[in-house]
Amino acid sequence: MAPVLRMERQDLRHDGHFSTHLALGRPSMKPPSRANQPLFAEAIGLMRQGNFAAAEASFLRLLKREPRHADACHLAGLAVARLARPADAAAYLRRAVAINPRNPAAQMDLAQTLMGLGQDEEALASLDRALALEPNHAQSHYDRGTILLKLKQPEAAIAAFEQASLLQPDFANAHNDLGYALSKAKRPKDALAAYQKALSLQPDSIAYLMNTGTALSAIKQYEEALTLADRILQIKPGDDAALILRAEALLGQGRAEEALKIVEAVLARDPRNLKAYGCLTTALVFLGQTEAALSAAEASRATLPDNALAHYNCGYALHQLNRLEEALASYEQAIKLDPDDNASPWGRALTLLSLGRYEEGWVAYEARVRVPGLLTKRNYHKPLWLGQEMLKDKRLFVYWEQGFGDTIQFSRYALLAAAAGAKVAFSVQDTLLRLFKGCFQNFTVIGPNESPTDFDLYCPLLSMPLGFGTRLETIPSVIGGYLKAPAEDVALWQQKLAPAGRRIGLVWSGNQGHLNDFNRSVPLARLQGLLQPGSIWVSLQKEVRETDRPTLEAIGLVDPSADLRDFADTAALISALDLVITVDTSVAHLAGALGKPCWVMLPFASDFRWMTDREDSPWYPNMRLFRQQSTRDWDGVVARILEALQS
Repeated sequence: MAPVLRMERQDLRHDGHFSTHLALGRPSMKPPSRANQPLFAEAIGLMRQGNFAAAEASFLRLLKREPRHADACHLAGLAVARLARPADAAAYLRRAVAINPRNPAAQMDLAQTLMGLGQDEEALASLDRALALEPNHAQSHYDRGTILLKLKQPEAAIAAFEQASLLQPDFANAHNDLGYALSKAKRPKDALAAYQKALSLQPDSIAYLMNTGTALSAIKQYEEALTLADRILQIKPGDDAALILRAEALLGQGRAEEALKIVEAVLARDPRNLKAYGCLTTALVFLGQTEAALSAAEASRATLPDNALAHYNCGYALHQLNRLEEALASYEQAIKLDPDDNASPWGRALTLLSLGRYEEGWVAYEARVRVPGLLTKRNYHKPLWLGQEMLKDKRLFVYWEQGFGDTIQFSRYALLAAAAGAKVAFSVQDTLLRLFKGCFQNFTVIGPNESPTDFDLYCPLLSMPLGFGTRLETIPSVIGGYLKAPAEDVALWQQKLAPAGRRIGLVWSGNQGHLNDFNRSVPLARLQGLLQPGSIWVSLQKEVRETDRPTLEAIGLVDPSADLRDFADTAALISALDLVITVDTSVAHLAGALGKPCWVMLPFASDFRWMTDREDSPWYPNMRLFRQQSTRDWDGVVARILEALQS
């Protein structure tokens, strides 16, 4: 399982959101009868003096004489609002708008009072009436956005906050809350821009600094997030929230030891800080201390047993220990406690798939759209296909969504769709384009940002297993593979490589920016024992880390990386080899899809597609899996591979 850097969802909106705009004298007042004008003036004078109780008494005396005086009801509502009697204020204001429904100020003040009482539906209706009368009132659009967020209508809230900030460009709270609504709508880059606008208006706002830093961290701009965390700490030294932001950003950079020191200090001051426990759990996992990570997670659950984050932390730690049934129970308990959370449904989906429970797992896997930064969701004015109808004669648009390995592994489903009679258009990443165009002749392959001019249905690539109802026993495994490198390119590599001995390709690290890199990559020096005489060892590593380069030069691996422009080149080189030995990267999927014998070195807690306790893969018949027997046990993996090579 790729680790989920679980950042507890914050209320990313500003502190003290409810800021009333009830204002004495704001209504366009209609004076009472001549006889009652002195009493009306007296009541207003008392309000100006801050004597709201006496003012209410004066308004009540006036209302006994003129029960339908709307402004007296309105102002009485304002008076008792200042006396912290919101229910009475709402009663007065309801009476005011019933008498005069065309007073926008009364409608707005009623809406704000109702918001304070949590009566959001009625407040929204009152705001709609106010805006029909006064459409350019920025605060009312802002309040409307606030209510729509509470009602879980982020798109409508976005429109409301955008209108508020358009009408009042220096309305910092509107820009800030627009950022929050955009983050809820899974538009992290747009959210960041809105937060940055709010911060530009109030550069020293701790809340805006925190929101912007969190948004930066969410899109993996960790260095910038660290800068903002440090700015908060300059303004407010020792602020725990800023320290946690700093720890989260450090974890994103793989700097687990530094993050660990921070969260341990926070927990020493505040043993109930659940976000600190979440960072502690993740840091310990990154450092290979999985038992300690579980102890930390269990401590957080014991501290606050009704908190969803505490149960998520346990699920994550248990998953790293391959205690999957227990992890599943923890994730499900977290979901019960917080159904709106993003991380726990994702953890549950990966656990179900790791257990081979595909019928539930592929349905649960749709939760990936809720995981920040995982994929960019595309929306089209066409039906999303998830298996609800036959594909024969339908124009189906399938598009890539995650990493190269995912695209390679699940591209087989485009073939299935074509075999079912669909006219398929398949969007893939640039570096896969040449290979896939050469292999998939019975449908159209297009670039990563392209869409067909017209289609009937669309489906993101990793929803295809759900659409086809894939079960463990029905995985579309293709003996001999379903990709093929150009024969002339393979011939060139066969000429370039020395003819004697077995030709073995080696990959020891993946994408350094991947959150699970700490778990799935291995320093090249730890694999030196594999390189026994009698075989030709070829590096399939496109990018070599500086820490590995001295070893690469010392051990004499053939390094053709300069000639590997894209996956078509790598596929041709793999096709000229006898065996590929690799960590869990896209090369493993490429070798498997080519039908090449492939041995995969897996961490103790592996990705869902490799399941558990298996030495084979139901996805690739030509593959053999070598798993760690305990966390970070690469030496044991090397020993078993060496034994297999010798036999």
